Amino acid sequence: MLVAGAATTAAATLGLACYIFHPALKNIEGALLSETTLLVGDETRRGGEDTLSFVIPAYNEAERLPIMLDSTFDYLKSNRKQISDLFLSSIGSEGRKGASMKCEFVIVNDGSTDNTDEIIRTYSSCVPTGDTLKLVSMIRNSGKGGAVKCGMLNSCGSLALMLDADGATDISDGLPKVLSEMKVLLEHAPRDVSPVAAVFGSRAHLEEESVASRTLLRTILMKSFHFFVESLCSPRIKDTQCGFKLFTRSAVVKLFTNLHLRRWAFDTEIVVIAEKLHIGLAEVGIVWNEVEGSKLDVDKLTLALVSLGMLRDMICVRVCYFLGIWTLNK
Repeated sequence: MLVAGAATTAAATLGLACYIFHPALKNIEGALLSETTLLVGDETRRGGEDTLSFVIPAYNEAERLPIMLDSTFDYLKSNRKQISDLFLSSIGSEGRKGASMKCEFVIVNDGSTDNTDEIIRTYSSCVPTGDTLKLVSMIRNSGKGGAVKCGMLNSCGSLALMLDADGATDISDGLPKVLSEMKVLLEHAPRDVSPVAAVFGSRAHLEEESVASRTLLRTILMKSFHFFVESLCSPRIKDTQCGFKLFTRSAVVKLFTNLHLRRWAFDTEIVVIAEKLHIGLAEVGIVWNEVEGSKLDVDKLTLALVSLGMLRDMICVRVCYFLGIWTLNK
């Protein structure tokens, strides 16, 4: 009986360890493989100080991506001067002779099985003169974290904005806000070194308004997730999962070269890395709307399992850094 009990305990412990360390084991699969195609732009121009990059991960987004791209291009066309001035001001280049904002669009097709690739290519004719459009094609589906990592490391702008393909964030509200908040962050940064900072768009201010329309299960899961984010990641960021984040070039390099998680919870590791490397963080409330077709629009059981998986990922991140299984390249 004792032997059988010990064997059962050992098996259960091994199973729990395999479950917790599953995200770490996924990295053993090897490097993220992708192909980058420059659809629009000058091959000799590699971005630079006056470039704002838009990094958009897309998996089977043939229906929602065109809506998001249309609204983004329309907004930038109508408000180019305003956004350019705000961008240049945020990086400290306002008033510099000849300075003007260039835009770089990096769309990552994460192994889509629909015609997302074809849709992306059709937008080559919509890119304004002087701007750039890159298509990063993952060799196989790598998860949102893997797609964002490849997209960020293929971008060239002095600031890089991650935004979701579903267009849930109102670009006309979110972009000016994160740029303005970045300006505040960088005003307090040393001028003799490359600034390292990140601004997270946040839906935290919408929580109380949405509680009435949420099911009890979703409300419990939301509150629990935020508790664990604060406990395991950082008390500075209330909403890690909003797909609208702005990074300086140095922050892109420091954060995404060190990123391990490849699936939904990668944002939480970004926060952990930022805390460990003392990277400036800020959070700003933005207008966000629920969009049909969400990858997480699932039944209650699946939603609970997804939430449990994200908690598992956060624990894995903490344990891996604590035990030295993962180390940071500073």
